[in-house]
Amino acid sequence: MNTTRIYLLALATCAVASCAEGPVERPDAGGEGHEARVTLSINAVPEAPGTTDTRALTDLVDEGTGTGYTVEDFWVLQYTGTADNAILATAPRYYTMSQFETDGNVIPVILPPVGSTYRCVLLANTHNPVFDDGGLRNASTLGALKNVTLPVQQVESMYNDGNGDDLLMNGYVDLTSTTTTLTCNLYRNVAKFSLELNNDEDSGVRIISVQLCNVPDRLSYADQLLTIATSPGAGFFNLLPIDVLSPALDPGASQTLHYYLPRNRQGTTAAQLPHQKNVDAPANATYVQIMAETVGGGTLRYRFYPGANTTDDFNINPNYYYYLPVTFNSAGTDAGDSRVEDLGQVHLADANSYIINPLASNQATYGVPVIERVNNFWNRTNQTGIAITTTTEWVAEVIWQDKPSRLINFCTSNGVVTPDNTSFEGTGDGRFYFQPVQGAAGNVLIGVRKKGEATYLWSWHLWITDYNPDEAPSSWQADKFAYPVPGDGQVHHYTGGPWANVYNNKFIMDRDLGAASADRTQGIANTRGMLYQFGRKDPFPTTNSDFAPVTLYDINGQNGKTGNAAIPITVNRTSFEGAVKDPTRFYAPGDGNNDWLVTNPYYTELWNNPAWNAIPAAGKSFFDPCPPGWKLPIIGTWDIFTRNNVNNPSDYGINTAGWEFYMDNVLKNAWAYYPASGYRLVGTGGMLNERIDGVSWASTPDGSTHVLGLYFHSSDVYSHGYHQRGLGIPVRCVQE
Repeated sequence: MNTTRIYLLALATCAVASCAEGPVERPDAGGEGHEARVTLSINAVPEAPGTTDTRALTDLVDEGTGTGYTVEDFWVLQYTGTADNAILATAPRYYTMSQFETDGNVIPVILPPVGSTYRCVLLANTHNPVFDDGGLRNASTLGALKNVTLPVQQVESMYNDGNGDDLLMNGYVDLTSTTTTLTCNLYRNVAKFSLELNNDEDSGVRIISVQLCNVPDRLSYADQLLTIATSPGAGFFNLLPIDVLSPALDPGASQTLHYYLPRNRQGTTAAQLPHQKNVDAPANATYVQIMAETVGGGTLRYRFYPGANTTDDFNINPNYYYYLPVTFNSAGTDAGDSRVEDLGQVHLADANSYIINPLASNQATYGVPVIERVNNFWNRTNQTGIAITTTTEWVAEVIWQDKPSRLINFCTSNGVVTPDNTSFEGTGDGRFYFQPVQGAAGNVLIGVRKKGEATYLWSWHLWITDYNPDEAPSSWQADKFAYPVPGDGQVHHYTGGPWANVYNNKFIMDRDLGAASADRTQGIANTRGMLYQFGRKDPFPTTNSDFAPVTLYDINGQNGKTGNAAIPITVNRTSFEGAVKDPTRFYAPGDGNNDWLVTNPYYTELWNNPAWNAIPAAGKSFFDPCPPGWKLPIIGTWDIFTRNNVNNPSDYGINTAGWEFYMDNVLKNAWAYYPASGYRLVGTGGMLNERIDGVSWASTPDGSTHVLGLYFHSSDVYSHGYHQRGLGIPVRCVQE
């Protein structure tokens, strides 16, 4: 795959001139300055090449010099010096262009005493004659002005007229005691980025979508005063994918997309060639993600980083124009090009569960490693002859799925789905392979057993959903708690407890593991997710509708089993080995013991111990039910949740019961919904307190029979709730 260079030029602004009349307020401190009226000229910024290999722009590229690029209004802020502690010399003044031109290009100012310098800052196209809502009231010093930012949630947030013709601009000029004329150059607060896609006739690929990722979520009004990488307090977000020439950019077609980007200077790396640029790319660098498919049905993901060149530069500077032409003349290969990732076959990491996102058309082939979990477990037990050897024949099959329609197809390693694909047969240390069904959504439990035997060696949970928390930004900002991700969802972070250190720049999912939705209006059944006994990796599906028994199906979505036939309940305890062999069975002690295990020498660890049968260690447990990159939270995660820190504690007993907890206790501008999902009882395995109680596991044990976690009901909240180990409770995963 070939690309040509990135071309970079400074955006030119239009030249305007204007003036205004009115009283001038003297500064509160000093008083040495004197009033004056000066002529102001707002001039175009000369074009400047961003790098030595920049070529002249062609007519194809809009340089920003057209009549549509205008200054509609501007603020003038004057400070008593050039250092951060300089204070306002007079009240900020707002001008519309019509007023400015009527007044003859003259503005009132305070000139400094002889030997001193005052700084005059212009902020254009705010369209806000009050501006208090934008934070100007906080700009009492020059340093404070640098921290006045505009939140950016989408590209359109960066300009005001809907088409980018009047982008925010800023500039500054210094005054002396003899100043009579001011000439101020205005610079756009954002960079323009054009992505040109050319798909050759013989490329063999179809471009499905384009997504801009790691975009800073705020920009500074006075950007020209900054020398830092991003605007103060900026985090990062991903734009929703754009379908290119919907439904796809076929071979022989082309299209150009335009974006505006806030400053994001992430530096350079040691890369020397274009195909090496993605190696060791800075974590917060802005990039373009392109999804494509091959004619043969494979799925490809491409990642390109704009910057001053195509090799080692990751800097986005405001008022520059980044032009990236990408030509697809072949699919490329991930073996020789860091910008290409072949998703036709995805080798999943070793884990107990996976998030699987069905694609819009041809599906990726997923391979699950078998021997890692199976042998790491059975070789640590007292039972011999169970581990898989190089000649062991085994079978992978669907134990249950929670939807009455097909969710997956077993297939060969190269993605061929055979007519009889209800199971997968393997040998030794191989993987089993499957593809999700297009448009599928639901939960599947797959087990591996030795050929000819009935009990399982291990089992894996597939959460098939369009929700993709793995597309979370690389970091968060202290005063923003909800970040959108694909699948009409979010990832969150809270305040308090471990969020200040252990979970710094980590996210928590917006829904329980296995849930169909995070939207409370969808009801308890869709927001509850799977239930787990403490320390067990396997999920227990919840009811398909409120108060109804669970119904589970085979791989074809048929032969539904309901109630105890779907989830058999044994009123007794079991061993680790027994739970692994029969992952669908719920063990209810029934004898007053609160643990589902017969003997548990690891009672102080389990979900809190990666080694499971050895010395406790930090990290993710061997039995953790969360997908790769995620794990069970520790106690303290919900310390901010109190009965007085909620948005809407709805009426209990109804289908949408639950609490919307604010994720902070100051701004209160975002909340996380936790449904009143109820739980499975220790003694009987039956459901209890649906629409009344809400619970969530932490990985933190409390003695031999209990564990700490979140608990709430209609009148109170306990962020350090006391749970019996044998309960069936939802989990909400946090990033590793």
